[in-house]
Amino acid sequence: MAQSAKLADDLMAAVRREAELHIWSVAGHITHSLRLGAAIEQAGAYVHARVTAALDGRLDPAELREGEGIAWLDALTLRK
Repeated sequence: MAQSAKLADDLMAAVRREAELHIWSVAGHITHSLRLGAAIEQAGAYVHARVTAALDGRLDPAELREGEGIAWLDALTLRK
């Protein structure tokens, strides 16, 4: 069953632009992006659990890999 979600205007604009470039529907592009993100997390170079551990103080952020560190910093920025 289809569900709706609210996305920031800038994200939605990027989704629409990419969907048009690839001749996909907006929903198709969002689905692709979510699956791609999940594949990246499962590949091991980026482990979401490690980012979460750093965010809640169970892991020193200095121990994060490059991609994890970027995600950690992005999450901190969004909290402000």
